[in-house]
Amino acid sequence: MAFNLVYLSQQDPQWKNDTLGFATDPKETIGYVGCALTSVSMLLSGYGFTETPGTLNQKMKDRQGFVGSGIRWDVVSQVHPQVKLQANIRCETTDAPLGQIDAALNAGQPVIVRVDASPNPGLQWHYVLLYGRKGDDYLMLDPWPYKPGSASEDLMMKRYSQGRPLKQAIQQVLLYGAAGAGGPIVTPSSPTTTTSPTQPSTTPVTTGGVYARVMDSVTWGLNIRSSKDSSSQANVLTAVPAGTQLLLLEPAEMAKLGNSGQWVHVREPGGMDGFVAAQYLEKVQVAAPALVPVPAPTPANDMPSPAPSTPPTPSTPTIPVPSTPAPSPDPGKLTVVVSDAVGTGGLRLRKTPSLGGALVMVLAAGTRLTVLEGAGKAKAKVGQANRWIQVREPGGNKGYVGAAYVKLA
Repeated sequence: MAFNLVYLSQQDPQWKNDTLGFATDPKETIGYVGCALTSVSMLLSGYGFTETPGTLNQKMKDRQGFVGSGIRWDVVSQVHPQVKLQANIRCETTDAPLGQIDAALNAGQPVIVRVDASPNPGLQWHYVLLYGRKGDDYLMLDPWPYKPGSASEDLMMKRYSQGRPLKQAIQQVLLYGAAGAGGPIVTPSSPTTTTSPTQPSTTPVTTGGVYARVMDSVTWGLNIRSSKDSSSQANVLTAVPAGTQLLLLEPAEMAKLGNSGQWVHVREPGGMDGFVAAQYLEKVQVAAPALVPVPAPTPANDMPSPAPSTPPTPSTPTIPVPSTPAPSPDPGKLTVVVSDAVGTGGLRLRKTPSLGGALVMVLAAGTRLTVLEGAGKAKAKVGQANRWIQVREPGGNKGYVGAAYVKLA
């Protein structure tokens, strides 16, 4: 499901005078302070869920989706369950996560961001919808102007940088994921326009070229699937973090790397075979080392070691196969099990205890996890919403899981 640009203005007379949410001040109308609501309306409409600021305002109110005139971002999924809030990142005092924004855009998913609408002292909040990267700037749909359309480019930094560099011009990032979304973002002028930055060369190599690397921009992790279908989570076998080297089971597929709409057949370091989207992979110029047992990584450092600098040998390396079984949970430590409540989508193991934490991998229902924190403390959190437990999965990866989705073994 590709995203199509749909422009909506908060200034449209059809809804500009509607009171926003549960505002008590009659001045707080959609036309005056409805930029966030209008940005969400454009996002939903672009995915085919036709909404206007007027219709969405009422649906969100019906579900208590406002605090006064302030939107509750997570309630959007109650209106459209196919669209989920994946991360809400505040960055007023830190650099904006440009890598995460770029990765989402590359995956065909627009991003809502908050910028400073005025050069006056302090922050004057304004939300816009980003749909592409252009140099050191982003293409946007800005809900403030009245009907500027989407046929011409509108650049965020040109209007809202306020003299700051790109990484400091954004104060908040909202990442939404739509079920079945993917592929290039479609624009009226070019149905096949992509938002990806220039990809690395895809010229095949003749020696040591059977490995591909997950790009650093894929900060959310790359899904390995049992089939070439991204319309559902049911076929996701696991997810691997940025920097992971994957063995190409069909070396000729090296030419597909970096290209959207292409799939390659790979084997991940744990020995699992599956298919991944080629556009998120880049070439590895040297042969990857054979798999050897390594110490379990910590939550703050769980990326694979970089490839060695030894030149590749002319012969094709043997496909590595793990020679030792995955370790079982440590005896004497508390063990929890991923509950069936996660469904076919699995449970996310994250680096940090936050929905915005980088993805380590996806755990299937029934996976037994060793708890790495105090047993008493962890037991009190099992089954509780909005709580996190530090664990190690059978393959040795450490991280945090939502306590609501595990049960005692």
